[in-house]
This record gives sequence, C-alpha cells and structure tokens, in this order.
Amino acid sequence: MPKPIRYRRSPHVVCYWKAGEFIFHNYATNRRAGAAPIACEVLDFFGDWKPLSELSAARPGVARPALKQLLDTLVALTLLHRSDRENAPAEQAMDMFGPWNPEAGLFHTATKDVRFIDAETSGRELQAQAAAWPMPSPTKRYPGAPVVTLPQPAHHGPVDEALLARRTWRRFGKGTIPLATFSTLLGLTAGVQQWVSVTDYGEVPLKTSPSGGARHPVEVYVLAWGVEGLARGLYHYAADVHALEVIQEGMGPERIPEYFPQGGYFAEASAVVLFSAVYERDLWRYPYSRAYRAPLIEAGHLCQTFCLLATTRGLAPFSLMGLADSAIERDLRVDGIHESVLYAAGVGVLPEEADWAPAPPGFRVPAVRPNRKLRRP
Repeated sequence: MPKPIRYRRSPHVVCYWKAGEFIFHNYATNRRAGAAPIACEVLDFFGDWKPLSELSAARPGVARPALKQLLDTLVALTLLHRSDRENAPAEQAMDMFGPWNPEAGLFHTATKDVRFIDAETSGRELQAQAAAWPMPSPTKRYPGAPVVTLPQPAHHGPVDEALLARRTWRRFGKGTIPLATFSTLLGLTAGVQQWVSVTDYGEVPLKTSPSGGARHPVEVYVLAWGVEGLARGLYHYAADVHALEVIQEGMGPERIPEYFPQGGYFAEASAVVLFSAVYERDLWRYPYSRAYRAPLIEAGHLCQTFCLLATTRGLAPFSLMGLADSAIERDLRVDGIHESVLYAAGVGVLPEEADWAPAPPGFRVPAVRPNRKLRRP
C-alpha cells in the first residue's frame, strides 16, 4: 500500500500586511498571495510532515475535499511542500543562506527583477511627484550647531585629479579601447595582488579594495564588443590568474537593452563589467544576517575603482544599478541565489563634441555649476 502524501510548511515563508491585505510570501520562490490570517493556523499545523488525514481530524467541521483543495492551493503557491515532490530549485538554493534567513532571503528576492519604465514616462512621473512631494535636500545641516570652518581642499596629484574628473558618461565616441588598457582596468580593479596565509584555514586574497575578513565575495564578468584584440563575447574574469574565461562567444551590445532596460544607450560604449556576489564566502565566516550588506558595499568599492582607473586613462566610464537581474544571471549561468548579480559598470571612448555627456542622445544636458565653497575659484 503506498504511503500517504504528507505536507510540510516551507521554511521560507513570511507574512505581513500590505495595503490592508494579509500577504503570505515565499521569499525563495518569490511567490506571494493574499489570504485571511486564519490560513496561518493551517501553515502552523504543518510545521512537521503530516498527512491530510491529521488535518481533517483536527478540523472535523470542514469537509475533507475543501481541505484537500486548500492544501493543493498552498502547494501551488510553494507555501507548503509535498513529500512526493522535489522542492523548487530556488528553495533548495535558499537553504544555503541558513542563519541569514529570513532577513537576507526576503530582501534578496523581493528587490530583484523590478518593473522598469521608459525614461520619458519616468520623467513625467517624477515631475508630477515633485509637485506634490518636493525632492528631499541632498545635504544635511545641524541648525544652530557650532561650525568649524575647514581649510580649502588641496588639489594635487593624480588621485585627486581622477576623483575630480570622474563622471558618469551616457554618450560615447567612435573607436575601440586597446586590450592592454582594458586589461589594466580589470587587473587593478579586481585582480588578486597578494595572498595571505591564515593559520588554521588557508590563504586569503588581497586586492586593491578592502573586503571584510578578506572574503572578497564579488566576482567580475565582462561583456565586450569594442575592445581591440578581444573577440565579442561574454567572459568571466579569473582574478587569481588575470585572465578571461569565455562563457559565450559572439555576444555584444545587442544584449544591452535587455540587461539595462533604461540604459540602451550604453550599447554605444565598448564594454560592460558586471559585478556579482558569491554569498557563501561571507556566510562561511559571518553567521549573522548583517553580513549580507558586505557584498553590496564592496561591489561599490570595485565599481568606483574601475571608474577612476578609466578616467585617468582618458576614457568614458559609467555605472548603473538598473539591471534585469534574471536575464543577466541566465547568461552568466548562475542561479541568482548562491551567486547573484549586483551592479554594473562600463567604459567607452570619450565623445569628441563634449567635455562631459551626462545625458544620452536626444536628452537635454543639465546645467552644471561649481560648488565655490569646496572648489578653488
């Protein structure tokens, strides 16, 4: 006689109210559904594996077919597991986050694959929003607090000049970037510079940017189409040997509109660098969910380094967070949980017609004025 099907609550379910509706949310599969709070009792009942018959015995006033239909619905929503079926791959992967859940897991999936709107619509919506909700101040002051006036910043040396010159470019010139230059950008941004032997657990890498516990969770990928001597394609940067591993040959700027739904103009650049996080590296050392922040912050370190290096070499760098996560992760062949894309940078040739091109073609270039209190007259 076959064993009866048993059910158990998914370990990745959270509940909350949103806009007056009670929501059940499996953050591993990112499935959500509204239901009456009474449904919590059913999910709580299945904290361990139990068959339908036990639920029916506990709820004698409810018809068995109705209970079966409820369980089928909860299974379809991935809120409940069945003993005769494999759990969804995303749920199995999310188990890796272990002690970081539910805080990290919920944030991780709930902020992926957002809906993007076109720039024209976004502009209209922001204009309407600004009329009802003025833009918050970009700076902060403490009214009435004593003020210590500081000496003017001294601007000298290549690092200072690179910091002052760095800008985000959205228009680019013709031509290609030399492979030697692009290689330097990658090597100084993400390459392993030294190894440190740590007693009891092995070697850890040192790079040009800091990383908590020298975990260096950020991986770097390259989509190149305008680098002289480098075939169009998608690559992984092997940081320990300073080399590019081919993931997919022939790929190029045609992927940009899908990767960056609001940044199709970056297809006029020469290459894109994608930063991902391998979370297990931090999870191995830090069992508390706050450590989820580390890869997000450290991707910013690497991105700024890349942009500064490109600026010192007379190139036009850019960075952006408006990514189509799943589309990129599919091409990188990562599952989006063990390893997930975070951030992007890129570089192109400087356009001839502008000292700075912050707006893409067809858009008005904003006026810029110096901050006289910080810069030299």
